[in-house]
Amino acid sequence: MNNENEFLDWNSGWVAEESDFTLLPEGTYPFTVTNLERKVYTGNSDKIPNGAPYAEVSCEVVGKEGKTTVKERMYLMKKFTWKLTQFFAAIGQPTVIGQPFSPNWSTVIGSKGQAKVKVNSYNDRDGSKKQNNRIKEFLKPAANAGVVQQQSVQPNYGTNTQPNYGNQQQNNIPNNGQQTPSGFQPGAF
Repeated sequence: MNNENEFLDWNSGWVAEESDFTLLPEGTYPFTVTNLERKVYTGNSDKIPNGAPYAEVSCEVVGKEGKTTVKERMYLMKKFTWKLTQFFAAIGQPTVIGQPFSPNWSTVIGSKGQAKVKVNSYNDRDGSKKQNNRIKEFLKPAANAGVVQQQSVQPNYGTNTQPNYGNQQQNNIPNNGQQTPSGFQPGAF
């Protein structure tokens, strides 16, 4: 596990690294959820009350310029159910608008989806102007249809592949020609 808050020892060395921060331009990108932490809000905000539970979701976003990690807060509050709905639909846990939904939190890490990413400008604690990426919108899989994704080709071993000559009809056997446990094979005479 990568613990970025792990302390270093004064008398020991460390593995030299470069900063892996990449600022991606605005656009639509694939993401993978790499971490999820359950937290409770303890800040100073007019919009979020103290004690509000939230999930801090780390999304690794990959573009041709490189990759970056975007952290999004998913507040478990009624006024933010739209964002929760959007997120879970994007990672393949479809929701039905107007119907109750219970997310499967245990499958979130490793989930993949598509998101619209924006460039966020802000001032840090020292007053310096900075930029980072934020997720503007999590996209439903139907909205992902225009994004070309490489699919792995699985070899088709053990299936009955016979040429179709002329006008002969070919039976579509639902179990790909494999015998069922009872020995019955649909379409075989």
